[in-house]
Amino acid sequence: MNKYGERITTRGISGQLKKFAEKYGIDKAVVYPHSFRHRFAKSFLDRCNDIAFLADFMGHESIETTRIYLRKTATEQRKLLWLRLKTGWLKPEVI
Repeated sequence: MNKYGERITTRGISGQLKKFAEKYGIDKAVVYPHSFRHRFAKSFLDRCNDIAFLADFMGHESIETTRIYLRKTATEQRKLLWLRLKTGWLKPEVI
């Protein structure tokens, strides 16, 4: 419920998120309600590795929709590559 006793809207949530972002020094341009959905899905997959369950939980009719959350950002790819090089899992001459 919002401060007027009415159902909170997506726009109301978005406004609150922007206020929190400003308060905590986070770039407001990257803070929006759907980003939390993405973060949840990626965290769930990192911990549980069950894409079929996640697809059902998120209400996706197709696992293909859920596969979006398997994609790695450029930063995540660099970290993964560095870790694999550092641990010897991947040899530099392969790159």
